[in-house]
Amino acid sequence: MEQFEKIRMLGRGSQGSVILVKRKSDNLKYCIKRIFIDDTVSSYRAEVLNEIQILSKLGHPNITKYYGSFIEDGVLNVVMEYADNGSLFQHIQRARHPLSEAQIVKFFVQLLLALQHLHSKNILHRDIKTKNIFVTKRMQVKLGDFGLAKMLGSASSFAQSAVGTPYYLSPELCNGKPYNHKSDVWSLGCVVYEMATFRHPFNGTNLPALIMAIIEGQYRPLTQQYSLQLQEAIEACLRKHPEQRPSVEDLLRFPVVQRELLRVDAETALAAAEATEAEALCSHPFFSSGRLLTPLRSAQPVSCTAVLAEAEEDRELEWLVARLRTWVEVRDRVRRRVAYFKCFTGRELVSVLVSKVALESRQEATDLAQKWMDGGVLYHVDRSEDFSDSDELFRFKDDEVSVCLNAKRISDGSVRLSKDIENTFTNLLIELYDSFLTSRGSLVDYESLAESNIFREFCSFTCELQSVDLSSLSFNDKVAFFINSFNALVLHGFVVLGPPTRLHQRLHFYNHVSYLCGGQEYSLNIIEHGILRGNQKIPNSYCRTLSDGDSRLENAFVVWDPRLHFALNRGTKSCPPIKVYRGDTLDDQLTEAATDFCCRNIKLVRAKHEEKESMFVEVPALFEWYRADFGDTDAQLLRWISQYLDTTEKQVLLEVIERDAFRVKYREFDWSLNKAPSLQPAEPSRCPPKVHPPPSSVADTTPTESGTLRVGRPSRHLSARPKQQSEFVRQE
Repeated sequence: MEQFEKIRMLGRGSQGSVILVKRKSDNLKYCIKRIFIDDTVSSYRAEVLNEIQILSKLGHPNITKYYGSFIEDGVLNVVMEYADNGSLFQHIQRARHPLSEAQIVKFFVQLLLALQHLHSKNILHRDIKTKNIFVTKRMQVKLGDFGLAKMLGSASSFAQSAVGTPYYLSPELCNGKPYNHKSDVWSLGCVVYEMATFRHPFNGTNLPALIMAIIEGQYRPLTQQYSLQLQEAIEACLRKHPEQRPSVEDLLRFPVVQRELLRVDAETALAAAEATEAEALCSHPFFSSGRLLTPLRSAQPVSCTAVLAEAEEDRELEWLVARLRTWVEVRDRVRRRVAYFKCFTGRELVSVLVSKVALESRQEATDLAQKWMDGGVLYHVDRSEDFSDSDELFRFKDDEVSVCLNAKRISDGSVRLSKDIENTFTNLLIELYDSFLTSRGSLVDYESLAESNIFREFCSFTCELQSVDLSSLSFNDKVAFFINSFNALVLHGFVVLGPPTRLHQRLHFYNHVSYLCGGQEYSLNIIEHGILRGNQKIPNSYCRTLSDGDSRLENAFVVWDPRLHFALNRGTKSCPPIKVYRGDTLDDQLTEAATDFCCRNIKLVRAKHEEKESMFVEVPALFEWYRADFGDTDAQLLRWISQYLDTTEKQVLLEVIERDAFRVKYREFDWSLNKAPSLQPAEPSRCPPKVHPPPSSVADTTPTESGTLRVGRPSRHLSARPKQQSEFVRQE
């Protein structure tokens, strides 16, 4: 690939990247999708190979062109056509006014022609959305990203796996029923509606609400600026029952489509001729024996800056660590009569980087190792934050051993229903929280907690979690169980191990402090990111939490709810309050938690900028960490937040969003410990309740060692605290 020049990164996926390259001989541009298949998970590898198989069968002006692929040095390179005007999603984001009907119909017809070609080959796309539709400067659309596409045996065949993007899912998918090409038609209808309104036809504050909205099939009609014929076409695509939904062939006969077809056919013919000419230029072997160099594959020395840029840009750290482990002597060592397992010295790593990566100096290698250390690739065995070219010991993150807090003794094997175990777990948490948390659940009396009999009883009980069968719990009960487990594990770990105070201590704590549940270990990061966030990447991390084939993925929530962020407490003052969550009231509790957090922490400050009135919106750092969970743009983020503000604040925020007269400012996260003064609790079972029980709460019963039942009082921590108004619109 010496004949190509890398221009820039276009995007990153979960296991690979897409780069824009230019061929030096004629300056033609191409996209290259690069996947390190030797180290990537098998499911993603299969997805990419499936995309190649699909693309190789297609040839249409409105489908991204596939030029070829090859594997070299464990890297799969897929070369595709480059659309030079971004995605349809970006096109909509840049638009200041609704698209004209002529533009919408033009895109609609081109996408119909692309789907016609797909469906004629019995191929479903299964993930049609604005981000997977690309636009050229000629305003020609290209349907792309076929990673989820599926080939059917016949035109009447039905697929059954639940895939796609939530806002574009068809009702039959939401109901778990088999689906066919009519699901692609539904998704296309959602895209056309989005072009006309700049919003999704179906929305909801959480996943269950979104699913219900899709199943009910009710959406706001288009404005009168669009013709009745266009509205009828969208309505036909969005019919709830697939048997009543038209096929692509039916849609091509709609009057609003027929008028556009002649002009589009002429433009398509011109584009096809140009594509044929470009392909003729590539008739010779598209790839030579060269390669697109990366630092560790290059035979020539490269600078430290180049190594860092390439490693960070292409997310090659997994590949990198695998190579480093073969070069560095990783073994058990003893220092000062203390055994350290699977470690290496800083001096050894620096020597390897100088010799293998051809860095110019040991200082440059030390700087590079410090960068990787900051990114969590390796760490000092004693949790120092600095890397040094010395005999100090370091360890790769993958070699860490977890600290499992409920595995000090084995469960006695007594048969108990998982629901009973979960209920006992919940009741013990209620006792702990009522006794050692402040009224809002924001601060914890750690000293009194550590010395209490309740905490010792709780620690003893946690071994029962070893035998819980998570698959027997309902969806809501499982979500509540993992939320409660996360918050309890933080408290448990802080008391037993001590709270982490520095960056690398926190990385280790959240990566490896865990509970053994159902025979499998669940660390704090696995619970939050692997399970509750559907195996999304940890912010600033290089890979997903759970790898393909990990049996814990069975418990991961494929489509998850952003409100979960406001139920998790990391033991710091910037976190939401600690509460006990129950499956039967989970939706209401998550809404209350999101409302409480937003009303307390969102600040609106009026200001003037260049004689124009604007609004500074100050939001907690949590929204910056998980930005993609709430929206792709600042406006989408604030719209999500607005639904949890009081009516007045919501109206003000929506107005400044509409006028584009706002700026978002992220508040720094306060990592200080959420420690309260000693509360000196009385015996919990004898304390009168401080607040009335929630309506759905009844007296809880907890088995004691004697076998009798102890009545536990209802807890203030079963529901979110009443909504309080945030400080509103200060003048500046």
